[in-house]
Amino acid sequence: MSNKKIKDQLQKGNVKFTVEGITTYCKGDDGEYGMNPKVFEVSHNGMSIHSDWSGMNVNKWGPTCVTLYTYNMLGKKSIGKIKYSEITIKK
Repeated sequence: MSNKKIKDQLQKGNVKFTVEGITTYCKGDDGEYGMNPKVFEVSHNGMSIHSDWSGMNVNKWGPTCVTLYTYNMLGKKSIGKIKYSEITIKK
């Protein structure tokens, strides 16, 4: 899938996806526990991305990646990027 198609789909919101190389210990599709791809979800309005109990706000939907930010409890800003080419949309 092209970067533009992935970006357009994510911006609509309510989309679950995985990122290549990002895993977590959880129950997999086969019912067994182990290291499985971490599932992220875009909020209904496309302004944030979260997984489990944590999330980040969307700063910019760029042409090749989405830029995210959050603040910790001491006010320090953290920035991250997810490349569209590393995203797999979940059905």
